[in-house]
Amino acid sequence: MNVGVRKWFLLGMMLFLSIIFIYGCSSDSAGEKGDSGKTQGEKVDDTGGGNADGRTSLDPWAYDGDPVTLKMMIWIDDETFRIRYKDKIEEIFPEITLELISGGDSEEHLQELFAKGIMPDIHIGRPRADLVTSLDFLEPIDDYIERFGFDLSIFQEGIVENLRASDPTGEGHLYGLPLENSVRAMFYNKDIFDLFGEPYPEDGMTWEEVLELASRLTQERNGIQYRGLAIDPVNTPVMQLSVPGTDPKTGEILFVNDPNMKKSFDLLDKYRNIPNIINTSDTPDGFHDGPRNIAMSILNAPWFELLAREEGFNFDLSTVPTWEDLPDIAPTWGALPLNITKHSEHKDAAWSVIAYLASEEGQIHLSQAGSPPVIENQTAFEQFTANSIKDRDQTYHATAPFKQTLAPLPPYSKYDEQFEPFMNTKAKEFLTSDQDVVTYIREMGEEYAAFVEEIKAQE
Repeated sequence: MNVGVRKWFLLGMMLFLSIIFIYGCSSDSAGEKGDSGKTQGEKVDDTGGGNADGRTSLDPWAYDGDPVTLKMMIWIDDETFRIRYKDKIEEIFPEITLELISGGDSEEHLQELFAKGIMPDIHIGRPRADLVTSLDFLEPIDDYIERFGFDLSIFQEGIVENLRASDPTGEGHLYGLPLENSVRAMFYNKDIFDLFGEPYPEDGMTWEEVLELASRLTQERNGIQYRGLAIDPVNTPVMQLSVPGTDPKTGEILFVNDPNMKKSFDLLDKYRNIPNIINTSDTPDGFHDGPRNIAMSILNAPWFELLAREEGFNFDLSTVPTWEDLPDIAPTWGALPLNITKHSEHKDAAWSVIAYLASEEGQIHLSQAGSPPVIENQTAFEQFTANSIKDRDQTYHATAPFKQTLAPLPPYSKYDEQFEPFMNTKAKEFLTSDQDVVTYIREMGEEYAAFVEEIKAQE
């Protein structure tokens, strides 16, 4: 190549690279937070290079593949599936059709689906050991998160860490993106408080304060036995203390000698000893239905949407009571992740769906439909169940379930997969037991040791 040709060639290449650099910089800036408050993953106003709805390829959920039908495995009814997921996903992604596989993810159910040649593409639930190992059903999605630049910092404190702690391999992988938060609130019947002339509960109350208030509200009035407090599930105070069940390596029972276990059962002992607070009669209690004789009830946050439908039910909510030495720490069961299944033939499309639903835009939509958000976003908190309460005159403290920090989950142990339901069952039975706390916990340890031995025998 002579000198003149080489000169023009080099100039042309420099011009081409400059154009690429300028375009790249302008594209990068579109995904950064600017004066408008837009961040990566939100709609951006871009008249060039984007889709008709203003989206660009910067969205970490962008999908430009062929039309596809995705099967989503989640145990809900058709109408809830349509409202929360199907209609919105098919609006955002015209190339994707979302189909429901309703039912649980037990090994038996999954084996039945596999035998029929049915493979879910998306699954909701925690990555149990059988789903990852024996069934070979789930795999980590860390590479998708890195490749598409999904910003995990949008999630509430502790959520991602708890999901990593639940990796059954112990390696801290993420098998999905957080979708719905397992948060609770203390709901209360304002009419009962008015009847007894007591002030409504406030955020930040301790368990001791709430038990004292509950004792004053547990009285008979006008032929109705009112009860001050119902806890559902009963092991809620335990879940604020991050008590481990077993040693992950040996299966040794740890909770029996953990001082926080005794601390939580001492609290339940005080609760059960409030006269008449435990219903031992054949007449059922009711918070929102029946006699409506429960003053305060600790429930899962999605109850908000259901209670708002009750005609004439005058209620509101506050934060879950806390331990005095752990202010603002909420009980945690871990957020529900939305996972891509290992043998899906449409993983890129599945990623687009889960990334959108976990994004700020997707989470605000789900929050409005009654699904507790997992992101740290005031709009998402304030919009919780907005679709259900928009026509009601009453205002609610809708942000209450999201004002506390989730307690950390203990390190994953394969011997603990039945520990949480076991704890709830035993805590509930304790309320009507006449055993002392120390004896009861010791016998719980002996009973759970038998579960551990069964697991070891199957290895």
